[in-house]
Amino acid sequence: MALEAALARLVPEIEDRLRAFLDDLDFGQAGALKDMLVYHMGWGADDRGGRGKRVRPVLTLLCAGGLGVDYSAALPAALGIEFLHNFTLIHDDIQDQSPLRHGRSTLWARWGVAQAVNAGDALFSIAQLAMLGLGETCGEDVAARAAREMNRVCLHLTQGQYLDLAFEADHEIDLATYMAMIRGKTAALIAFSSAMGGIAAGADEETVLRLSAYGESLGMAFQIQDDALGIWGDPQVTGKSAASDLLARKKSLPVLYGLRESEVFRALWHLEDPTADQIGAMAAALEACGARRYVHEQAEGYTRRAFDHLAHLFPQQNEDATALAALTCRLLNRDY
Repeated sequence: MALEAALARLVPEIEDRLRAFLDDLDFGQAGALKDMLVYHMGWGADDRGGRGKRVRPVLTLLCAGGLGVDYSAALPAALGIEFLHNFTLIHDDIQDQSPLRHGRSTLWARWGVAQAVNAGDALFSIAQLAMLGLGETCGEDVAARAAREMNRVCLHLTQGQYLDLAFEADHEIDLATYMAMIRGKTAALIAFSSAMGGIAAGADEETVLRLSAYGESLGMAFQIQDDALGIWGDPQVTGKSAASDLLARKKSLPVLYGLRESEVFRALWHLEDPTADQIGAMAAALEACGARRYVHEQAEGYTRRAFDHLAHLFPQQNEDATALAALTCRLLNRDY
């Protein structure tokens, strides 16, 4: 299978390069800071469960390879993107007060908020340094462009995170504002990951823009699907309790739709400390008012756009383009 072969080829190399880059940095008397980063990246002894799936750097390399060039030129971009993603996770965990990630204590829960903020800042700087390695593989002009685009993406990420945090206290959130939030918080980095494959490959601007549009559509569909799984996912598959987002009072897309469309749901949502039966009634009210159908239609729309972009980008598919299409299919047809 093209995807499994690609993952078996790319993920270990990404992992090795990430670790080697961190090992080459001089932490001086702050060796414990490096230990924190090693822990967060999932490189502790027998700690594979702490690692993410490295989806974003894989997207970068597959997009470059799909365009018919040696993906190794894009490796510095892939490393920078994965370090940047992990920087955002450290700060997200602090802001959300999440004690666990991948079943392990988060950085702030283990070392305290102040040191976790510092570790996140360090990883942000490391991401920038890794990205600038494109100067050696693609030339200084590409490296400078990548650095500019990376900082623009960081601004989008912080804007999306601002909206996400603001939603906690805002009782009048419209669906358009929610879409803007996930476009910044989730889709922007996936769009950048895809576009950087094209930039590193020396693609023309039209191709780079379409790669970005593909990544944005993928990111939007992925997040919307995640919203649906947070309410209607199978606990045996997701590892979360049924209607976990309702229990957490998360203002996800189906919740916002329900608040707009259903008086029954609104009444239940505003209850303090709802019982398990009332949580179940909320999920039923969402289903009754069409929230599940609406969310599915939104996810399907973005999914179609993602595959339409792939069809235009790679009419003659090589091995990496085939793997990219399979990865897209896997991400957008998951039940976990």
